[in-house]
Amino acid sequence: MWDRARNLSARPPVSFPFMGEEVGGRLRRLRAERGLTQRELAEPHYTAAYVSSVETGARTPSGDAVRHFAARLGVDTGELLGVTSPRDDVRLDLDIAAAAEDFLAGKGSAPKMRRLARRAEKIGRHRQAGLAWLWLARFTEGDARTRSVAAAEAALDGDIPPYRELAAALRANALIDRGEPHHAMHLLRTALDASLGRHPHPVLLLTLHAYLADGQLRLGENVLAAQHAGAALRLARGEEILTELAENQRRLTESYLGEGRLADAVAAVSALHDLLHERALRPVLARCLFARALHRRADDLEGALADLRASRAAAPDHTVTLELADVCRELGRLDDAAALLSEATEAIPEDSPLSASLTYQQGSLALARGDLETAEAGFAHAIDVAALHDTRGVLAASIDKAGELLRDQGRFEEAADLLRRGLLLLGAEEDVSQ
Repeated sequence: MWDRARNLSARPPVSFPFMGEEVGGRLRRLRAERGLTQRELAEPHYTAAYVSSVETGARTPSGDAVRHFAARLGVDTGELLGVTSPRDDVRLDLDIAAAAEDFLAGKGSAPKMRRLARRAEKIGRHRQAGLAWLWLARFTEGDARTRSVAAAEAALDGDIPPYRELAAALRANALIDRGEPHHAMHLLRTALDASLGRHPHPVLLLTLHAYLADGQLRLGENVLAAQHAGAALRLARGEEILTELAENQRRLTESYLGEGRLADAVAAVSALHDLLHERALRPVLARCLFARALHRRADDLEGALADLRASRAAAPDHTVTLELADVCRELGRLDDAAALLSEATEAIPEDSPLSASLTYQQGSLALARGDLETAEAGFAHAIDVAALHDTRGVLAASIDKAGELLRDQGRFEEAADLLRRGLLLLGAEEDVSQ
């Protein structure tokens, strides 16, 4: 469970709408409860006389002084000012959790979560504001996502490492989506090294490994992607158990609040947020399953098949569908492969680069069924589509398969012509001397 400590002294100056005798009385009560003298509360920035004048209501404390007193007393500025109480804190956490669950269910409201973030900021609850902005960063796109990540990082700048590094992880994920995976990998590796140097938090480790796997996969570094994917998947729990545990923690929090057990309520709602953040990783964990499947294909086709099916169930993806069809073909499950390719044909637009992989696999399936005429036509079409979309890997594979098919039929001159054409399409210079 993540520590709830805050570093309030690092916050920029703010003004507070109401001060006076109530604040002074609250300051005196909290100081007495903690057994502090006025001098101990004041040091090192203020004097005992200043504390005394605030406690009697003779002076209104500045924003910096309020933050200093709150930090020395171990409370939030909102509690010191009487804006909120620990019970209100837990209620705010529950409100953020409820809005997060709406996002996870596909019915989230960005304006609602944004209002919660603003509400937390208004009463000096920077950790909770940061959590709300993190949820917005997970479920918005483009510039809105970038702004939400920046707001989360600003709110959590003085917080404990797990929250702060979770914000950094989401910034890296946003960079990956913007096509800047190298910068993202540096940020994620730095955060992972820092986390491993301390007592690591499981949800943070899971997040960092999962995003590293996704980034390495996009860079084509499949071995590294599989390593991080394996680490993430070892830490991950299933969606069903996470949902059940989250509901239990929500009920526990409500029960503890009703019984006045505030410390237990704080612990329960903190655990609830951890579970929700783990649930939010479902799409990137699907990518981890895909990364592990690619690595397994060399010597464990059945294992790759299981990972691909699980990845597709967690987050449907055309690339996964095509890979799954290919593995089914290799395993001799040709009807399964045909059904998957038929589904992909309906879903993948003709102008998508994935259409090249689709036509190549249609040719491969025809070849596996012994339909040489359809296979030849499929590979020829795949060459044209791959050249159009500049998908060089598919282009090379299609030329190789088509050439092999022609040679097996004794059509060596056609195979040579195909090879020459293929080399030109791949960028080789034509020998004008011939």
